[in-house]
Amino acid sequence: NVSAKTNPRIFYSSRDEGKAFNAISTASSIVAGEYIMYLKNDSTTDNLYVKNVEFHSENAAVWKVWNVTGTAAGSSVVTPSNLNLGSANIAEATSRGDGSITGLTNVKQIGTHRNGANGEGEMNYENALILPPGSAIAIEYESGTTGPAEIDLFFHYETIGKK
Repeated sequence: NVSAKTNPRIFYSSRDEGKAFNAISTASSIVAGEYIMYLKNDSTTDNLYVKNVEFHSENAAVWKVWNVTGTAAGSSVVTPSNLNLGSANIAEATSRGDGSITGLTNVKQIGTHRNGANGEGEMNYENALILPPGSAIAIEYESGTTGPAEIDLFFHYETIGKK
């Protein structure tokens, strides 16, 4: 008998290990130039894989995804939800959101996304955006009129070196 794993990797991480999560950040009145979401991999044994990011905003917007350094502050703590509702595992991550994140330095831009008014969109990294232990990303509301916005960031963990 031969078998193959044909579902996305996040499925197996959720089903088999309970290590798939969604972090949600909602800002009731975000201003251009503010970060709406911060995610840092705090695990010492696992890489964090970003599956996709969903962008939602009342106004037309340009979003930027950054690799960042620094200590995130001045915002709300976001607790990622485990996508396997039968798992008690918690994300080994620091996650902050709400549009008032400070203390970060941009290292390099990883992506850009645009959406129209009352729009939404998705940036599907297909697990290719990998955060090794200690690495972090932030999502910036780069330009757009002040207003409500939300980010859904789906990710999972895999043990370093595991195939």
